[in-house]
Amino acid sequence: MTMYKYALELFKQDYSCAQSILMASAKEVGIDEELAFRIGAGLGGGIGRRQHICGAINGGAIILGLRYGNYLPTDTEAKNRMASMVGSFVDECEQVMGSTQCKELIKIDLNDDSQREYANQTGIFDRVCDNAIFQVANILEKYLSKY
Repeated sequence: MTMYKYALELFKQDYSCAQSILMASAKEVGIDEELAFRIGAGLGGGIGRRQHICGAINGGAIILGLRYGNYLPTDTEAKNRMASMVGSFVDECEQVMGSTQCKELIKIDLNDDSQREYANQTGIFDRVCDNAIFQVANILEKYLSKY
C-alpha cells in the first residue's frame, strides 16, 4: 500500500492529518506507529487547532528530520542542509496546495463547534484534508527516495 493510501486510511479512522502522515511513514524512519501517533498528537489542526502550518506538512517535516537530521549541534553544514531540505519541502507543498496554513486551506474556524460540524457535514475535511494528505505524502515520498 502506498504511503498516501495508508495515510488516507488512517485519516478516515479519525487520526489527525499529522498523525496520518507520521504513522504512514514511520517504518521509513525506523519508528513504530505508536511513537509516530504520539509525536503527532498535538499537531493536528495546524498545531493544537491553532490553524497555523498544516499538520500534514508538520508531520512530513518531522519525518525528514528523523531520516536526515543532524546529531551534532556544531555540525553547521548538516543543519544548513536540513533547513534547506525542509524549506524546499514546505515550498513544494505550498505550490501544490496553494498555502501551508490550515486556516487558509479549510477556511473555517476549527475552534468553533458549529463551523467544525458544518465542515464535517459538507465534506470540507474530505476535500481539503484528503488533498493535503495526498499532496504531502507524494512530496514526502519523493524526498525520502531522492536523498
